[in-house]
Amino acid sequence: MTKLEIEAISGKGLKRDNNEDMISVSGILLRDDNMVLPVEFGDDSCFYLLLADGMGGHEHGERASQMLLEHLKDFFLVNDFNEKDFEKEICDSVLAFSRFMNNQASEEGQIRPMGCTLTGVVWLKGKTYVLNAGDSRTYRFRNGTLRQLTIDETERGLSGNPNDSKYLVNCIGGGCNGTLTLIDITDRLRVGDQLLICSDGLTDMATDEEIESVLSQSQQPATDLYDLACRNGGADNISVICAKMVEIG
Repeated sequence: MTKLEIEAISGKGLKRDNNEDMISVSGILLRDDNMVLPVEFGDDSCFYLLLADGMGGHEHGERASQMLLEHLKDFFLVNDFNEKDFEKEICDSVLAFSRFMNNQASEEGQIRPMGCTLTGVVWLKGKTYVLNAGDSRTYRFRNGTLRQLTIDETERGLSGNPNDSKYLVNCIGGGCNGTLTLIDITDRLRVGDQLLICSDGLTDMATDEEIESVLSQSQQPATDLYDLACRNGGADNISVICAKMVEIG
């Protein structure tokens, strides 16, 4: 049996007119909303926490993030996975959906094709996976220290200067193939760990040290991290999921 204490929040921040992020708490979709939810599930179950960040500057970013999370909701509902096939099936499904979004954008004449990032955690039949495409992030927080479990799929401008703007080299849709990375983290979690899943609206606005301070002290960490990002400028949409591991196995 796995038990989690989950808090999730998604909002537009202070500078954007709309929110292109979206969160999925095992199929419950959140945008401009928040949720607190204790959950427990057995080793024969499937549960997931996912976050998609619509690409700023591209057309229909909010539509892309919602379409992807709705697609994955259907994917988990209609499939009875086993451990052997899951990794290939979800990667193939996301790749196919990325191509579908690109084709849809082309048919609609979108100049900058709609697309989004994807990150999060899936618990499936006793295994725990981190998945990622783009630069939204999943972290593990343990004993006061934040450790990033995903790798940002970005590059800097041609000069290589760290002050150059970053740009995505992988995403879902957006003119990309949409490659999904999966990592088995089953043996890297223990009771008391917190998982942090967030869009770059948080990580571009707050340092690791600031995030660690909130996670160490807060009883409502997702809300307090959202507020931290806003205090530091709130330049982008901000979405945060915090999940504390209360019991494992």
